[in-house]
Amino acid sequence: MVQFFSDAFFAELATRLQKDPEWMKGAAKVTAKVMMTVTDRNEAHLLDIQAGNVSVRAAKPDEPADFKFEGIYETWVRLGKERKDLNSLVLQGKIRFRGSLAKLIPLQGVLVRIEAVARDIPVEA
Repeated sequence: MVQFFSDAFFAELATRLQKDPEWMKGAAKVTAKVMMTVTDRNEAHLLDIQAGNVSVRAAKPDEPADFKFEGIYETWVRLGKERKDLNSLVLQGKIRFRGSLAKLIPLQGVLVRIEAVARDIPVEA
């Protein structure tokens, strides 16, 4: 088990995505940098997606990324544990989105797959 939203969590997410046939099929033509930030802890992780291949690293919240999602830790936990989806949390204003909405819309399937794979990672309570 890993701690939720830790470096180990994101490393496990990248490993699982690389092995996931649905991910590889859906993300084969995707090139994007997606940052997820925990605002109340000043922590961020950057997912660098290049033609379906994913690398991940700890980042500074002010680093450039194509798409940024920002929220407090409690909200990220809701996404991971309570089956809330990212779209709903953005629309409710619980998670802030920064980037081009027009460029994000075609990537919805990819984001949904990231959520699904992340939820399957066993995390510490």
